[in-house]
Amino acid sequence: MDPLTTKVVVVIPIPNDPDWTIFEELSEAVPIIVCDDSDGKLSPAPRKNVRFFDYAAQERIMGKHYAAIPHKSAACRNFGHFLAYKEGFDVIIALDYDCRTRAGWLEEHLRALGPMAQAPAVAGRWINTVEQPGFYARGFPYEYRNADSTMTDTAVSGEVKLNMGVWDNVLDLNGIDKIQREPPKTPGLRGDTNYVALGMVPLCGMNTAFRAELTPAYFFLPDVWIGGWQLSRHDDIWGGYILKRLMDKRGDLLAYGRPVVEHTRQSNLHRVITIEHYMHLMAREFYAIVDAAMEAIRPGAYAEMFAAFVDAYRREVDRSAAPLHYRQGYRELGESMQRWAAAFR
Repeated sequence: MDPLTTKVVVVIPIPNDPDWTIFEELSEAVPIIVCDDSDGKLSPAPRKNVRFFDYAAQERIMGKHYAAIPHKSAACRNFGHFLAYKEGFDVIIALDYDCRTRAGWLEEHLRALGPMAQAPAVAGRWINTVEQPGFYARGFPYEYRNADSTMTDTAVSGEVKLNMGVWDNVLDLNGIDKIQREPPKTPGLRGDTNYVALGMVPLCGMNTAFRAELTPAYFFLPDVWIGGWQLSRHDDIWGGYILKRLMDKRGDLLAYGRPVVEHTRQSNLHRVITIEHYMHLMAREFYAIVDAAMEAIRPGAYAEMFAAFVDAYRREVDRSAAPLHYRQGYRELGESMQRWAAAFR
């Protein structure tokens, strides 16, 4: 994909003033949309081409659909993706505010998108994007650990519409894994090319480029509270699972690997482990509900597929034998997805 002719925008959710120097390798000609999750407390950006949208600005733009935008979590980035989609950008890049870009970062993302002939691919039910032995990306299901032998190398042709770059320094692992033993500083990428994932991946939203047409189906799920316990850190993982299943319906491809950003900050591990707890407890039944709902979905435009999926998902939640308090959380997520789907009608 030609960076000179592609209309591209970077979307960054920011809860407090970042170190803007970590983006110095990103040209100021590239527009940045900041989803201001501080409610207007951020300082001005010391660079050009940055637009800030606090809650009031988001409400003006979203109107009656403002309730579709979560806040006080990384899922606040949904607003920036919605705005970029409505403004006609070709490619949206999701970037976290603590990820340092490097020279060639944007160009490498764009090169990874587009038609591919006989691209290297990995097949498997779940594919671990951290290739250091014994370590797994955040959200990788516990029941699929040590099952790497089920992953097989192959090749595939088609169009890559989403490319997930990974990270070094502070790897995006499950919090509890980081207290078991010292984690590596690099993800251990093999070879010199990206791989297409023919299976599910923990789709991290910290460093991801995607065609804007995916936006109506790429919803980062909000945090919910279940009996006073916060379900969190699932926003990109669970929303990404839904998107990947819909991409598979159309034969669109997802690649992962490069470009690598430096993840500069480790969040408080005690808090991370606590708020990830329900993600791991509830994930298996959530995926089962999603898989059942997908049976009714036929290939089409992403907005149409996602709306049909949400209807089917909500029916499957009501049929589920999951514990009552899990179903309450699933229902709340379904209501949030319904609001997102309505914003694109």
